Amino acid sequence: MTKKAPTIKDVARKSGTSTATVSYVFSEKDRYIRPELRERVLQAAEELGYVKNAVASSLKGNPRGILAVIIPQFSNNFFTDICAEIESVAQKAGFVVIICNTDDSVEQEEKIVKRLVSQKIDGCIICPALSTSKNIKTLDIHNIPYVVLERDLEGETPDFDFVGHDNFQSGYLATKTLLDAGHRNIAFLGWTTPIANLRDRLSGYKAALNEAGIAVNDDWILLDNLSEDAGKRMAARLPADKVTAMVLAHHYYMAKGTLLGLQKRALRYPDDLSIVLIGTPEWRDLVQPSLTCIKRPEKEMGRAAASVLLKKVKKPLYKEKRHVFPVEFMTGLSVRDMPG
Repeated sequence: MTKKAPTIKDVARKSGTSTATVSYVFSEKDRYIRPELRERVLQAAEELGYVKNAVASSLKGNPRGILAVIIPQFSNNFFTDICAEIESVAQKAGFVVIICNTDDSVEQEEKIVKRLVSQKIDGCIICPALSTSKNIKTLDIHNIPYVVLERDLEGETPDFDFVGHDNFQSGYLATKTLLDAGHRNIAFLGWTTPIANLRDRLSGYKAALNEAGIAVNDDWILLDNLSEDAGKRMAARLPADKVTAMVLAHHYYMAKGTLLGLQKRALRYPDDLSIVLIGTPEWRDLVQPSLTCIKRPEKEMGRAAASVLLKKVKKPLYKEKRHVFPVEFMTGLSVRDMPG
């Protein structure tokens, strides 16, 4: 026979008070309760193993204390580092965080959003799969406060709060670093995707070349999917007899595959090819020579996203300016100066 879970009535009976008083103790509302009575209620609850029914509380308009974060790539440390910061801020505010992964599937994201809405979460931070707005609208319809993370939305979308970083600057700064080292034949390796972020990085690459008076060579722009095998394929296609440097526009598995592909071709960096990587993978410190990287502001983004969402949970109509954080150059040994 299944054991019955303790109720608020059981706590009231054990502590010798009313259910209303017990409710006031656990709601943490601004209502005076004698310290000894509050302690008696809490002690009774602990002995019984009582846990407040957040669903019932939410039906009365009270927050459940649950936030959700929806990300597209759980094994990508860029997103997990952001999540760690979000969780830290949320916990200090008394919230727990549910982290969900979509694997960049709009269909999977739809299932997740619908389930979270049915569970009456208090708010959501979402990095939309493939930058689509379909599931954002579901949050909007159900009045769930939300913040869009990292991937901007295009087309017909609701007005939204946004936290991200400057992807154009990433591409520009990576390319400018190589130009300043004397390189003129620079390739760009990236991800075939409808997401604006990667287009912005490519635009930054092109802008830096144009600023230096160098024509963009489309044959040196290599795009594939985000897998390790794709990185190996692009390394195999790289015209190493013509280019002296490259911008690796994504640090995920693709970058790892590219470096392995270069090893297979016996191409060494920076002697044969200079590299600037956009992102800071967890294996960055394990490779030698160290990689020159463009660091993205994961901690700042996580703190800002959590802060904005908590304000929106408290005041649903709250709006804040867009947060677009700059990137940071990280010196490494993967870029060599060209003679002359």
